Amino acid sequence: MRSYNGAAAHTAVITAGTELWRVHRTNSDYAANSFNADSVAELVDALQIDPRREPIPRQGRFDPVHDDVVCPGGTKLGGYLYAGCTVGAVVAEGILRATAVPHSTIMPSAALTGLSLTRLVLRSEVTVAILDTQAGLTAVNQDASLTGCTWREYRDSRVICTDILVGTPNAHGVRYRCRHGLDERAVMLVQRSRPPEIEITDSARLDRPGWAYDRIEQSLFDDFGLVLSMT
Repeated sequence: MRSYNGAAAHTAVITAGTELWRVHRTNSDYAANSFNADSVAELVDALQIDPRREPIPRQGRFDPVHDDVVCPGGTKLGGYLYAGCTVGAVVAEGILRATAVPHSTIMPSAALTGLSLTRLVLRSEVTVAILDTQAGLTAVNQDASLTGCTWREYRDSRVICTDILVGTPNAHGVRYRCRHGLDERAVMLVQRSRPPEIEITDSARLDRPGWAYDRIEQSLFDDFGLVLSMT
């Protein structure tokens, strides 16, 4: 993974009224539109971990680094929230990421057990750093390894993303290409001094019939060529 060059990132504005999506645990103690500010993961170098003997660190690809020695200014980013720009994005990162696709391409409905789909709406416009275009990545001396790395390299991707946001003070997050759905986009938003306004408009469990199940089933077929089994 390449070093950040200190330049301000290219940015885009996500307008108020834009829909965002989340797939999350149904029994989560936190609302789907809440920013994780109190339990930001410690920065861990997973290259030093043997997964046969140690658990995989619970840190996300772009979680802000709240260590001002490693990332000066990182603590000012506050908490964070990941969301998909499409239903396909949350299918990719919330379902397929943890599910092996069988030879038959028929996905077991058990993959949806314990999960819910939530529709969010931005109530304020948000400026984000662009990490999903060739020009956007090149501007900050990056390439697809930043958004396509595995958990082994999350230490580096977290540091680089935090430094990019510190170096792009008008950005309230980043937009990137999903690793498990290359045609889909997601965002990681940060609080800074004034968090974006995000409203929950609909939420439903995925392990029972309804609009949420139907949206996931349709995305699996249309976006990934997969059929969801009925059992």
